[in-house]
Amino acid sequence: MKLIKFYEGEGSMKLRVDTLEDLWTLQRVLFRNDLVKSESVRRFKSSESDVGELKDVVIRLRLERTELDKTAERLRVMGKIVEGKPIEYIRLNSYHTLNIAPGDVLEVTKPQWHGYVVDVLKNAVSDSKRPRLGIIVVDDEKALSAYLLGYGVQFGNELYSRLSKRMSQKEFTEQQAKYFNSVIELALGMDVDTVLIAGPGFTKDDIKKQMESSGGKQKSTKRLIFESASNTERSGVYELIRSDNVGKILERERIRLEFALMERFLSGLSIGKSKYGRESVDDAIKGYESRTVLVNDDVLSDPDIQKVLDTAERNRIKIEVFNSADEVGQQLASFKSIASIS
Repeated sequence: MKLIKFYEGEGSMKLRVDTLEDLWTLQRVLFRNDLVKSESVRRFKSSESDVGELKDVVIRLRLERTELDKTAERLRVMGKIVEGKPIEYIRLNSYHTLNIAPGDVLEVTKPQWHGYVVDVLKNAVSDSKRPRLGIIVVDDEKALSAYLLGYGVQFGNELYSRLSKRMSQKEFTEQQAKYFNSVIELALGMDVDTVLIAGPGFTKDDIKKQMESSGGKQKSTKRLIFESASNTERSGVYELIRSDNVGKILERERIRLEFALMERFLSGLSIGKSKYGRESVDDAIKGYESRTVLVNDDVLSDPDIQKVLDTAERNRIKIEVFNSADEVGQQLASFKSIASIS
């Protein structure tokens, strides 16, 4: 994502989205009644009987709702038109959908740009400038790949070894080599600078040896790191993310911070230093008992939550926005999606 211009006095920000992650981030910070302006197309009819033709237009609409289509990589921004040009192709107050895709530029105008909302966008801009991490957890039965993205973890399909004890030694060796080569190909094909390959047992070490003997590691421009993990399920991926062994790799990744903050929150519950729920968090903020507020992105547009966060901002309390779809965000949802750490 690129922040082109922030017209702070006018309450508008001009952005360019570059990836699917950017579309997801954008959806998090677009609230009902925001004004969104972008290029679009509309079908213009010269008469009721006319089939009409598509015309290029620039439209500003008042947002009512959004839908993210991950398959098509489109963010649908829906609402009523309040302004547009050429004016002859625009019907004010009619409904329209802006289909925002990677590469598109848009302008968002809000009555007030809250600091935590600006931080979400600035973090997205920062994320786009640093390498993402690829993870593969592997054993002798299967491999599972995942991307650690700015907004959380995106899992790939499972890759099975198809090895069997009923195979002859020759068949087993040949099938094992094919499996290892498939995992190596998967690792080298991941769209990242660093790939972490981990798992229980010796399979990861055997893959490393095969990669070294074939010269694949030397030919690769990626940084390949081999570590241990207890299993090859999604929990194994999250275990790696929390692991101190890979802390240096992940120290700049958002999700690691979220895990650490959640652990602080949970450890403070039993001694009364952590609060959760809108009213309790609000009391903690007003009573100067809060240093950090944790909040899920899917409640940012809630007016009651916004009032709590406004108070936190005025009191210079740090606000951390979690991805509600990820494991830590789901955990926070069980605590009413907002919490406070003293």
